[in-house]
Amino acid sequence: MKRNAAGIPENISIKEAIQLLERSNYDSGFIIDADGRYHGTASASDLRRLLISGVSETDPVSAQPYHHQYAVRQADLGSEEVVRNVLSDLTLHGVEHIPVLDKDGRIVDVFTLEDLEHASASSTGVGANRGRLKRVLIVGGAGYLGSVLTAQLLTRGYTVRILDSFLYGRRSLEQMPRTPMLEIIEGDLRNIHTCVSALDGVHAVVLLAAIVGDPASRLRPKETIETNVIAAQALAMACKHQCINRFLYASTCSVYGLGNTLLDENSDLRPVSLYARTKIASEQAILSMGDGYFAPTILRMGTLYGCSPRMRFDLVVNTMTMHAFSEGKIRVFGGTQWRPLLSVNDAAESYVQCLEADLADVGNQVFNIGSDEQNYQIESIAQIIAEALNGVKVEHDDKSLDVRDYRVSFRKASDILGFQASDTVGAASKAIYTCLAQGIIPDPTQKIYYNHFFDVMEE
Repeated sequence: MKRNAAGIPENISIKEAIQLLERSNYDSGFIIDADGRYHGTASASDLRRLLISGVSETDPVSAQPYHHQYAVRQADLGSEEVVRNVLSDLTLHGVEHIPVLDKDGRIVDVFTLEDLEHASASSTGVGANRGRLKRVLIVGGAGYLGSVLTAQLLTRGYTVRILDSFLYGRRSLEQMPRTPMLEIIEGDLRNIHTCVSALDGVHAVVLLAAIVGDPASRLRPKETIETNVIAAQALAMACKHQCINRFLYASTCSVYGLGNTLLDENSDLRPVSLYARTKIASEQAILSMGDGYFAPTILRMGTLYGCSPRMRFDLVVNTMTMHAFSEGKIRVFGGTQWRPLLSVNDAAESYVQCLEADLADVGNQVFNIGSDEQNYQIESIAQIIAEALNGVKVEHDDKSLDVRDYRVSFRKASDILGFQASDTVGAASKAIYTCLAQGIIPDPTQKIYYNHFFDVMEE
């Protein structure tokens, strides 16, 4: 059965070959000469390793070692012995697709292993096109959003590699499935050797790791600059060098800081914290690296809420719900400030949609991620939670040290990605309250649940 496999002209460059493969459904492509004759198979992963070894991206792909040179002649498809031997070799070396050649060595078909299993009975072959499973590197994959995104990608059939320093402990790993499709690497984003090694064989990178939040950044300014600015840009540069074209960077709507109107991606940025300023710096640097091939996507997320394997209680909805459980009341400081909210599950879904979107639509772009309907004043958030939890008391304090006040438009993500938030603040607060009431989270006051603490000894 004819496949939409990538044919790679032998005279194109390594960079062009990787680009061609990324636009196909396969990790490997077939090298052909000017007359269409097959010479071998090139793997995108192996081509990227050549770049790391010092080979120039402009060198012709034909001058490099082939991933393999397996092929089967059309005339041999009826031979059970030949097919059995070829299948044995392919299985041993993890090869999923093989070209079928005519008498002149030109590719007339591409078979999967299933096709070959039936080839001795029918030279036309049948079988499903398995394509390739994408491998995604999630830097910070054990964190609040990362652990939820990891679960969603695994459910959709992706292979996931997590790189995480486990700064906030390992509890999230307990809820992750034990599967060969999940690989876990312990390491720090600031270690360039670790990061470059983690890129081996991946098709896309999602950078979530950061010193997150205003309090954490104030307490650790040096680590914030190292992680959020220097290391983030170094990782993006490493991806560009290895021709990993799909790079998703987690930013925040906090970059808007203050605003009296509904703010979109083109609005002025008015950061009021070190955290927001570091995010802006990396946004600008990463976008400046973009070109016709490396095409990063910046996702500015609203304030997250909801349950996660790595729970946080320093987020407004989660904090209010925790106080409702532990103290029987919700405390509101200020109250008139606007915040755009976004559930952690919906946030993870937006990353999946970006990974699966046409790169021409999302590459070199900035998206606000959230819901127009979930732009709330702090007072309104408290009232929604109080109502969801059967009338919990709300106490007010007019003083607030948080000067952020902004509403955000999410129309671009809706129009281009088709993204629509599905979770609600009320439902999420009930779910969090239930976890606390059932003892699933036995002590929400532990430092592990707050990003401005860096002590994992309370696990």
